[in-house]
Amino acid sequence: MNKTAFIIMAGLFSTAQAAPLERQNITSCAYQAGTAYEIQHIRQQQGHNWDQFAANINKIYADSQGRDDLLVIAERVFIQPVDTEADVIHDEIFNACVQRQQGTEAQF
Repeated sequence: MNKTAFIIMAGLFSTAQAAPLERQNITSCAYQAGTAYEIQHIRQQQGHNWDQFAANINKIYADSQGRDDLLVIAERVFIQPVDTEADVIHDEIFNACVQRQQGTEAQF
Protein backbone atom coordinates (compact mmCIF):
# COMPACT_ATOMS: atom_id res chain seq x y z
CA MET A 1 0.00 0.00 0.00
CA ASN A 2 2.79 2.45 0.88
CA LYS A 3 4.58 1.64 -2.36
CA THR A 4 1.42 2.36 -4.37
CA ALA A 5 0.84 5.64 -2.52
CA PHE A 6 4.46 6.65 -3.14
CA ILE A 7 4.14 5.95 -6.88
CA ILE A 8 0.90 7.96 -7.09
CA MET A 9 2.44 10.87 -5.16
CA ALA A 10 5.56 10.80 -7.34
CA GLY A 11 3.40 10.86 -10.46
CA LEU A 12 1.36 13.79 -9.18
CA PHE A 13 4.48 15.69 -8.17
CA SER A 14 6.14 15.21 -11.55
CA THR A 15 2.98 16.35 -13.36
CA ALA A 16 2.72 19.43 -11.16
CA GLN A 17 6.35 20.28 -11.87
CA ALA A 18 5.99 19.86 -15.65
CA ALA A 19 3.29 22.51 -16.09
CA PRO A 20 5.33 25.52 -14.83
CA LEU A 21 8.26 24.52 -16.98
CA GLU A 22 6.02 24.43 -20.05
CA ARG A 23 4.60 27.88 -19.23
CA GLN A 24 8.13 29.18 -18.79
CA ASN A 25 9.11 27.82 -22.21
CA ILE A 26 6.05 29.37 -23.85
CA THR A 27 6.77 32.68 -22.13
CA SER A 28 10.36 32.54 -23.36
CA CYS A 29 9.22 31.80 -26.90
CA ALA A 30 6.69 34.64 -26.79
CA TYR A 31 9.42 37.01 -25.58
CA GLN A 32 11.77 35.94 -28.37
CA ALA A 33 9.04 36.30 -30.99
CA GLY A 34 8.00 39.73 -29.69
CA THR A 35 11.61 40.87 -29.72
CA ALA A 36 12.00 39.63 -33.30
CA TYR A 37 8.82 41.50 -34.28
CA GLU A 38 10.21 44.76 -32.86
CA ILE A 39 13.61 44.23 -34.48
CA GLN A 40 11.94 43.79 -37.87
CA HIS A 41 9.98 47.03 -37.35
CA ILE A 42 13.17 48.90 -36.47
CA ARG A 43 14.90 47.37 -39.45
CA GLN A 44 12.10 48.41 -41.81
CA GLN A 45 11.71 51.93 -40.40
CA GLN A 46 15.38 52.82 -39.99
CA GLY A 47 16.86 50.82 -42.85
CA HIS A 48 19.49 49.15 -40.70
CA ASN A 49 21.69 46.47 -42.12
CA TRP A 50 23.16 43.81 -39.85
CA ASP A 51 26.46 45.61 -39.20
CA GLN A 52 24.70 48.86 -38.21
CA PHE A 53 22.22 47.08 -35.99
CA ALA A 54 24.86 44.98 -34.21
CA ALA A 55 27.09 48.04 -33.71
CA ASN A 56 24.19 49.99 -32.18
CA ILE A 57 23.29 47.13 -29.84
CA ASN A 58 26.93 46.79 -28.79
CA LYS A 59 27.05 50.53 -28.00
CA ILE A 60 23.79 50.59 -26.07
CA TYR A 61 24.09 47.42 -24.00
CA ALA A 62 26.94 46.21 -21.82
CA ASP A 63 28.55 42.89 -22.58
CA SER A 64 26.07 40.47 -21.03
CA GLN A 65 24.02 37.36 -21.67
CA GLY A 66 21.03 39.61 -22.42
CA ARG A 67 22.91 41.40 -25.17
CA ASP A 68 24.13 38.11 -26.59
CA ASP A 69 20.58 36.73 -26.58
CA LEU A 70 19.28 39.86 -28.30
CA LEU A 71 21.90 39.54 -31.04
CA VAL A 72 21.05 35.86 -31.57
CA ILE A 73 17.39 36.77 -32.05
CA ALA A 74 18.36 39.65 -34.34
CA GLU A 75 20.52 37.37 -36.48
CA ARG A 76 17.48 35.18 -37.11
CA VAL A 77 15.53 38.28 -38.16
CA PHE A 78 18.22 39.67 -40.43
CA ILE A 79 18.46 36.49 -42.51
CA GLN A 80 14.89 37.21 -43.66
CA PRO A 81 14.20 39.69 -46.46
CA VAL A 82 13.68 43.23 -45.15
CA ASP A 83 10.20 43.41 -46.68
CA THR A 84 8.95 40.37 -44.76
CA GLU A 85 5.99 41.37 -42.59
CA ALA A 86 6.83 41.63 -38.90
CA ASP A 87 3.88 39.34 -38.11
CA VAL A 88 5.43 36.64 -40.29
CA ILE A 89 8.79 37.04 -38.52
CA HIS A 90 7.01 36.81 -35.16
CA ASP A 91 5.21 33.61 -36.09
CA GLU A 92 8.33 31.98 -37.56
CA ILE A 93 10.45 32.77 -34.50
CA PHE A 94 7.73 31.64 -32.10
CA ASN A 95 7.10 28.37 -33.96
CA ALA A 96 10.82 27.60 -34.27
CA CYS A 97 11.29 28.24 -30.54
CA VAL A 98 8.41 25.96 -29.59
CA GLN A 99 9.75 23.26 -31.91
CA ARG A 100 13.23 23.70 -30.41
CA GLN A 101 11.78 23.26 -26.92
CA GLN A 102 10.02 20.10 -28.08
CA GLY A 103 13.11 18.84 -29.88
CA THR A 104 11.36 18.91 -33.26
CA GLU A 105 12.96 21.98 -34.91
CA ALA A 106 14.07 21.40 -38.48
CA GLN A 107 17.84 21.16 -38.85
CA PHE A 108 19.53 23.04 -41.65
